[in-house]
Amino acid sequence: MLIVRLLIAALTCIIWPAHALDLQRDTQGRVEFDSFTPKTMFDLVRERRSNWAPQRVWGDLSLPSSAEDKLPAMVLMHGSGGVERSMGQWVDAFNDIGVATFVVHVFEPRGVKRTAENQRLVPAAADLMDAFQALKLLAAHPRVDPSRIGIMGFSRGGSVAFQAAVEPLRRAVIKSDLKFALHIPMYAGCSQIYWSEQLTKAPLLNLVGEDDDYTTAAPCERLTEKYAAAGTPARSIRYAGAHHSWDGMYKVFYLADATRGASCGVIRWDVESWTITSERSGEVIPASQILEFLDRCTERGVHVGRNERAFRQSRSDAQEFVRGIVFSDSSAPARR
Repeated sequence: MLIVRLLIAALTCIIWPAHALDLQRDTQGRVEFDSFTPKTMFDLVRERRSNWAPQRVWGDLSLPSSAEDKLPAMVLMHGSGGVERSMGQWVDAFNDIGVATFVVHVFEPRGVKRTAENQRLVPAAADLMDAFQALKLLAAHPRVDPSRIGIMGFSRGGSVAFQAAVEPLRRAVIKSDLKFALHIPMYAGCSQIYWSEQLTKAPLLNLVGEDDDYTTAAPCERLTEKYAAAGTPARSIRYAGAHHSWDGMYKVFYLADATRGASCGVIRWDVESWTITSERSGEVIPASQILEFLDRCTERGVHVGRNERAFRQSRSDAQEFVRGIVFSDSSAPARR
């Protein structure tokens, strides 16, 4: 099934890449679209557009076999390793239940292969910007229902899945009521968070690994509780024995040079005031000193790799969550 889909996508890419203004009912495969690279998240949220460098990026769109005139869709945001082979499992998982997928490529268009060893190679604001631009692109696709577009992100992309529900961040980019219908952060990074009580309140499912020593489980579980307390239907699922990247297509191994910010504790940016606070100590950190602060506490060395049981359960949990939101009982395709 996956091999067939990948071959179709490859052939589609040869026929075009499509652009945002060229979308047809049968458009899928490689789709290029316009985005930006804000220098910082502050530049994004304060709309300092002189610091938004224009950037052409792309994504891989896969439409399921479905008789529905308007399809639900999921934006898939990759982690620090870029788009890995494991992403194909999630394309299959959602296509199999009648949901389109759009895998966004953040790094390659910007000339970067991976950021695990240096997260500053690509500004974090670029990932979020690309996610919002992908949402706008899909909303314009003739086969996609704009009200049923969700987002799922992995590791660094999981942070984006949290951030995309923060209203001041969304409103800085999207000048309409368009928003993601659901959010699935998976082994996300939650040691640096952007917080506002103003949330879209779209349902959120946080998936974490019990043995994750990279981003770790507890900070994202606490962040999920904050979203729930602010009115978001949000919950967490923790998978026993799962390391970071438990869906990876490789056995667990030690990645010695990967930077690990969890040792810094949670650093919170309050979006409205742009106050930066260490939740561990209560210290307010001047914006001019934040990089120095992080450099002092960042460590290296993490474990990553597959846990088959956790992958299969997280696949089922994500499918069930998405189906329950984007389909009514009468319109949900049968499980395959």
